[in-house]
Amino acid sequence: SSQKLRNLAQALSPADVRIGGTYADFLNFDPTSNDTNCVDVTSPGSQDDKLESFTTGGFEFTLSGQRWDNMTRFCDQVGWDILWDFNLLDRPDGKWDPTQAQKFLDYSSSRGVKIPMFELGNEPNLYIRKFELDIGADQLAQDYSTLRDVLSQMPQYAASGLYAPGVNNLDTFSSSRKYLAEFLQSGCDLVSEIALHHYYFKASEASEEDFVDVSVMDSLKTQLEFAYNISSSSCRLRKPIRFTETSTASGGGVPKVSNAFVAGFLWLDKLGLSATYGITRVFRQTFLKSSYALVTQTLRPNPDYYLSVLFKRLVEGPVFRVNTQDLTPSVRIYAQCVGKSHYNYPDGAIVVYYLNVGSDAGVLSLEQFSDPAVHLFILSPGDEEGMLSRKVKLNDQVLEMNGSDLPNLDPQPHSGDVELAPGTFGFIVIPGANVELCKQYHRHDDGKDVSC
Repeated sequence: SSQKLRNLAQALSPADVRIGGTYADFLNFDPTSNDTNCVDVTSPGSQDDKLESFTTGGFEFTLSGQRWDNMTRFCDQVGWDILWDFNLLDRPDGKWDPTQAQKFLDYSSSRGVKIPMFELGNEPNLYIRKFELDIGADQLAQDYSTLRDVLSQMPQYAASGLYAPGVNNLDTFSSSRKYLAEFLQSGCDLVSEIALHHYYFKASEASEEDFVDVSVMDSLKTQLEFAYNISSSSCRLRKPIRFTETSTASGGGVPKVSNAFVAGFLWLDKLGLSATYGITRVFRQTFLKSSYALVTQTLRPNPDYYLSVLFKRLVEGPVFRVNTQDLTPSVRIYAQCVGKSHYNYPDGAIVVYYLNVGSDAGVLSLEQFSDPAVHLFILSPGDEEGMLSRKVKLNDQVLEMNGSDLPNLDPQPHSGDVELAPGTFGFIVIPGANVELCKQYHRHDDGKDVSC
């Protein structure tokens, strides 16, 4: 891999990467194969054409040991932990056959490959529609029990977590809610966390205006409330929740929109709401390929890439409520403890992050803090394309790669109240906030001993 690709990936670390999705259900592993070609998952053709190929086995492909070695070496180099998605369609007698998985695990274990997370298949609640195959929730729980039995016999992976069932859009489909409830009634104790997928809309039905619609943003709350209610009623103890696949629009994203500046409003709001609801992980679809990718196939960062890097560097830990009574609903604000590792902020510092999809500026008052000094990381469109710009400015400076190196993402010092300009989003660090809960959090190596 190129140094530029490694630098782009490493800037997001520590991170988890999901190697899976629809194509996981057509993957065969052969450690001795000489095939080092990648399957082209973005070839032209309609989704219906692709699904027809799926049902006839036209998309089956082989992962060789050599290619797997290259993939895991790359993940080690850039600091990514792997969530591996096994082929759930490998079921000759109606239940999952772990033979292929065992071969993959034996090979990976012999290479010392770390795989802390596993799942089976991709959105199994949709198999009946996509593949004319009905894998009921009870059967899926039995399949996960089989996978747990396999992993328990392998010291390298016995402690790895299982994440399921990977159902999509609870807010839209009652069948998804039913599937999740039935799975948890049978398999709640088998999984480490509940896995969900979420998209706001279909790419074919979306417009630019949907990306700045607060009612669209609020639809995510409905999904999360469904998930927590189902977990509470179906499990002895409510399980944590993660998004193992999520982006703006399903079907690869909206061309020229999901990869533009405007996509950042939904992305940042999703991160803020996920933190507010205690979501443990958010797996962004995708790092490379398709319109919703963070990075283009020519390794040019899209605006969401820089937003993601800043979020990773600046935001972590306990979540705080922000008084927004003086702001319009088009201004959305979140606050958490600040990350310390990159910018070396003091214990007790917090970060406020916002998005303004309205036409008027808002003002964030910081009068409650004795120290008025703040650091601004304000993102705005990078050129005359405006909301559809493929470039982004940080504090009015266009962000550009310098060869294989990322630009410096430096803050702008400021004092006092902060204007939240329309059509922007960003982060406001308050180094001298001296928030006690953040001081406690920062003094622990991982923050796990502090609840909020």
